[in-house]
Amino acid sequence: MKPYILIILIIACIIGEIMWLYIAIKNGHYWEFIGMFMVGFFLGFVNGRWTSELWDKHFIQSLLKGLKVSRTPIGRKNAILTYLALGVPMLLSFFLSSYNPFTSSLQSYIFAFICGMNIAIYRWARKLPNQ
Repeated sequence: MKPYILIILIIACIIGEIMWLYIAIKNGHYWEFIGMFMVGFFLGFVNGRWTSELWDKHFIQSLLKGLKVSRTPIGRKNAILTYLALGVPMLLSFFLSSYNPFTSSLQSYIFAFICGMNIAIYRWARKLPNQ
């Protein structure tokens, strides 16, 4: 993935955050919004670091030897973190109504997770040689 694509994804996440921040301020739930943003960004950054480390160590092996990246120890940890830290909140957001006060905070968490993950992967992608 080219670094400029990650920059575009980061900008899209920031736009999403601004949109949900407006809704949170309008509903008076901005403290929950900020807390969920911080937790989501931290967990997303950790996920991005693990993803970067995973591909840095095992990408060539996975191409040459048919290694399944999901069966490596860091691949398992990364998959579990992604399922729990991103999958569960996304599933929850599908079942909550859009008028639920918790929705803007949950959406903030999801956007922050994705933004943190993209920033961590971008930091790794910058170090890769240009093709």
